[in-house]
Amino acid sequence: MRPKLSFNECRQRYALICVLVCLACLAIFLRYGWLQLVRGSALKKQAAEYATNNVVTHHPRGKIVDRDGAELAISVMTGALYADPEAMVEKVGARSSKPPRDVRAEAARLLAPVLEMSEARLLAKFSVPESRFQWIKRMITPREYKEIRRIIKENNLPGLHFEPESKRFYPKKKAAAQVLGFVGWDDEGKSGIELQLDKELKGRKTKQRQSFDSHQSRIYDEGVKAPVEDKLPTVYLTIDSPMQFVLEEAVDNAMRQYSAAGAAAVIMDPYTGEILAMASRPTFDPNEYDEYPIESWNNKVVSFIYEPGSVFKPIVGAIGLTNGVVTPYTDFNDKGYIKIADRIFRNWDNEGLGHLSFTDVIKFSNNVGMIQLGQRIGKKAMVEGAKSFGFGKETGVDLPGEESGILYDKNMWDPDLASFSIGQGIAVTPLQELRAICAIANGGELVKPYVVKKIVDADGTVLREGKKEVVRNVITESVALQMRGMMEKVVSEGGGKRASIKGYRIAGKTGTAEKLDPNGGYTPGKYIASFVGFVPADKPKYAMLVMVDTPKGDRFYGSQVSAPIFRDVLQQILVLKGIQPSNKEGLPSLDEMHKLSQKLGSYEAPMPRPKVQTLKNGKLKLPDFKGVSIRRATEVLEQGKLRLRPYGEGKAYQQKPLPGTEVEPNSTVEIWFN
Repeated sequence: MRPKLSFNECRQRYALICVLVCLACLAIFLRYGWLQLVRGSALKKQAAEYATNNVVTHHPRGKIVDRDGAELAISVMTGALYADPEAMVEKVGARSSKPPRDVRAEAARLLAPVLEMSEARLLAKFSVPESRFQWIKRMITPREYKEIRRIIKENNLPGLHFEPESKRFYPKKKAAAQVLGFVGWDDEGKSGIELQLDKELKGRKTKQRQSFDSHQSRIYDEGVKAPVEDKLPTVYLTIDSPMQFVLEEAVDNAMRQYSAAGAAAVIMDPYTGEILAMASRPTFDPNEYDEYPIESWNNKVVSFIYEPGSVFKPIVGAIGLTNGVVTPYTDFNDKGYIKIADRIFRNWDNEGLGHLSFTDVIKFSNNVGMIQLGQRIGKKAMVEGAKSFGFGKETGVDLPGEESGILYDKNMWDPDLASFSIGQGIAVTPLQELRAICAIANGGELVKPYVVKKIVDADGTVLREGKKEVVRNVITESVALQMRGMMEKVVSEGGGKRASIKGYRIAGKTGTAEKLDPNGGYTPGKYIASFVGFVPADKPKYAMLVMVDTPKGDRFYGSQVSAPIFRDVLQQILVLKGIQPSNKEGLPSLDEMHKLSQKLGSYEAPMPRPKVQTLKNGKLKLPDFKGVSIRRATEVLEQGKLRLRPYGEGKAYQQKPLPGTEVEPNSTVEIWFN
């Protein structure tokens, strides 16, 4: 038997138990006080954050429209689809004999085609255990929204809901894609005008509290309100939608025809600097920007730098005229090549034209004459002149991503000056080149190009307006008039004939440049074909540049590839805008316009050219090309709608088919030169 405790021992044990109980109560009380009084606020906040959260809703952005108010970018109200997986399995009572209805597989099957998602992927989202909320697809299109609502209603699918949200929509799809840019999932402008004017276009953000259960699954809340449209400004662009359509269609046709790596084209008002149309290839649909490669987002008009080649020659000519080292009649002696230090520069066809005037140097895009002019101008004056025309520096256009290009400095090597004179060894953007040509077209003003015409508040107040901005006067009206006359001869008599439009006076310049190799030097067989010009030549209304990157096939010259694009686009635009043909053919003679100098020398008359005869049966009879240069053979065949495949260089000595052969139009004639 256990010994019986004494009264004192019982009292001691009882006292010990009371002390322990009191200490425990005190600990609980202190802990309670610590949690309620000291950490109460923090814990309350933590609990609220665990059970609820903020859902950020982006309000619609401001509109972007063209110069006439046609919508280019708008915000539309749509919904983000989400599922309550538990609700997709209907619960039934304990006494019910019916099995619970499970719509998950049915919903996956019906919605997969609309959402462009696999049934397996949808079913996995619908089957997450103990989940009350699963995003299915954000930023769905209005078409998808309408179709999904119909499917849910007609098939009585529980557990599928929409949360209202604003989606950026581009009604004209790919039109002016690089100009407009796009908006990301976070409602931030990522490129183009959407990025440039993100602050002005962006709507408000609304925060709404949502409840979550113990598993952190969102509890469906019918009280979520759709964002209302803010009264935001509307951005008007200088873009003319009909002109943009014509330009993009022509560029797309060229991309297909020549399987080109890329292209860029831009139309400007030469007097104001307004950009009327702008296209860049490859392109993308900003409605589905993430389905296209990143390089398609780039705007080549402002970001692509390349050697301009012969389209730079009018700039060099204007620099020479301004410095008084040349006149339209200055005599040059062309032997077909010129040696500078240890390098030999040749004409594109290795042909020497003998004595010719500077007007013919421009007209025939003569390299030797241009290099001689560059030597007369000098290194310092050449660099200063190019910088004056805006090369080597951004134009300041109100678009992101603009490049500044590359120029030589005044300490260049002598062969570098020769390359500079013919548009090689430097790098420009298409917009830089066109702006410089606009200075020739408008009488000497270098204007700042712009694409934002105005920003108008919801109440009609004009917050900002794009206006003509003259950076500087780079040449005199007399110099501009002389260069316009010479550039018109390029189209009417020289290598730019394919840019001519019947009844209209066109001034322009072709260019074909070898493509730079990223590892140094040039890439064999790859060229950049370009054409730049303006119309009408006497009172320019539109200036345009076309650049095609790496055209494939036997046509790669600017005269063959880019000049026809220039012609086709502006021919439609002139008719569209009601601009009547000119009554006069060509500019007045240089003597009548300027009387600035006497003719310094004569040049040899061109050799008689063979002629392709058109027969009554529609076929073409080939002439004898023996002794003819590549240049003249090309011109003769192009006039007869035939193609040349040359071998060698120099003068023709053999051809296939033989002289007198009857061939079909668009046939290829092979000629060997020696």
